[in-house]
Amino acid sequence: MTSEAWPGRSWYQDEAGPDRSGAEPLNVDSDVDVAIVGGGLAGVATAVALVERGVDRVAVIEADEIGSGASGRNGGFVFAGYSLGNDALADQVGEDRAREMHGWTRASVAEVRRRIRDYGLDCQANDAGVVLTDWFHRPEAMQEFAERMQQRLGFELSWLDPERCAEHVRSPRYGGGLHEPGSFHFHPLRHIRELARWLIERGAKVWHHAPVRSIERVDGAWSLRLDGARVRAREVVLTTGGYDRRLRPAVQRALQPIATYIAVTEPLGDRLQECLPQPVAVYDNRFAFDYYRPLPDGRLLWGGRISIASRSPAAIRRLMGRDLARVFPSLQGVRLEQAWGGWMSYARHEMPLLGQLPDGLWHGLAFGGHGMATTVLAGQVLAEALSGDRRRLSAFEPWPARWAGGPIGRAVVQGKYWWLQARDWWASRGS
Repeated sequence: MTSEAWPGRSWYQDEAGPDRSGAEPLNVDSDVDVAIVGGGLAGVATAVALVERGVDRVAVIEADEIGSGASGRNGGFVFAGYSLGNDALADQVGEDRAREMHGWTRASVAEVRRRIRDYGLDCQANDAGVVLTDWFHRPEAMQEFAERMQQRLGFELSWLDPERCAEHVRSPRYGGGLHEPGSFHFHPLRHIRELARWLIERGAKVWHHAPVRSIERVDGAWSLRLDGARVRAREVVLTTGGYDRRLRPAVQRALQPIATYIAVTEPLGDRLQECLPQPVAVYDNRFAFDYYRPLPDGRLLWGGRISIASRSPAAIRRLMGRDLARVFPSLQGVRLEQAWGGWMSYARHEMPLLGQLPDGLWHGLAFGGHGMATTVLAGQVLAEALSGDRRRLSAFEPWPARWAGGPIGRAVVQGKYWWLQARDWWASRGS
């Protein structure tokens, strides 16, 4: 049963059941080489990359349950790119560096797939891929975008004309679409729990229900204070996302927590295949797009909207129900059995915050929008830097932690979102 208060209980939580990864509370003092604060995918992926490199005594410390934040509550899309648009990335750092950095995200998608295969991760991975649909019925613009991505970034997207697009997703709302080779979708909460299990089986520590109250330098090492225990660590990595902004305000004040919403339908039977002849994940080319994908038990997971507001599950159902019916009129009135929200963390520049503070503390934050691949990339980049190779980490220096503006910044962000949504509405009037 969905909790009727923000953020709501997710379908993922009910489907996966209790966490059986082996994560434990922490109630005794401990010494580790690397302590990672934050048990979302950024933290767990950093630990996995360190263990893969042979680093001993790694610990992940999570205030709640592993994957309880955005990493276990999202749409489950695994595809390339950053939250910053591809053209903007190339404009800011030049096409050569942008091609290289975008390529890292494509390699990260492949790395997620490799780990699922090699480590036997049970996370309902679906290889049908991800399709970007044309909300505005402008095929020339979509084809030109695909050609530009190939030229500027070496990023291949397959054009689907309206007939071929309808073989994947059928809606009068769309024109054609673009299919991203190599992309896929999965159960994000199962995935992160399975990674935690893999870590524990290899001797790493994963502690949950263990909120860190402070991080201080003491006698040349880090001292982390928890309720009833302390952890001493040679290195500390902060990966708390949008769910904590107290431990290191110097970097965490650069985060803007932005809400998105998801609902899951009742089982749809044949109606699901009528809408999605292929089990692809779908999103469209508006700023505040819909995103959705089929689930193994015949349900449709539907997400969308971008806001600074925390809404009740009942309000989310109403919003998602209207959006769903606009795309698939045949599903008008379908029962949305569960609904929830979550906080994505963004920086003002829309790129991840990766680096090391002057006092030596490492951080990997701000993965809103494309988190399933970029968090895994961040884990690899941070593991490399912790092992002495900072070459890829230096590529993220153009995007430092800049204050996000606090409450005033949130109001500005909401105003920008409303303006962009209004622009999309105006542009779609003729379609």
